[in-house]
Amino acid sequence: MEIMNFQKTPGTASEWYDLGVFLRQNARFGEAINAFMKAAETASDDVLKSKALASIDLLKEINGFVNADLMNP
Repeated sequence: MEIMNFQKTPGTASEWYDLGVFLRQNARFGEAINAFMKAAETASDDVLKSKALASIDLLKEINGFVNADLMNP
């Protein structure tokens, strides 16, 4: 796995997206959502914006997942 250097604040939408991917891969979902939101806000490219928004939806789905079978005694 490549170690990413995020010592400085990302400046472009692409850098924000890459940061979001890195954070998602390291299970830091709240921070990843924030990075993807910043990527979507600053993106001038519709493809990058849609990828960032799709990543946010995916993380929200992961965070909201409940296994109902585990709730039954």
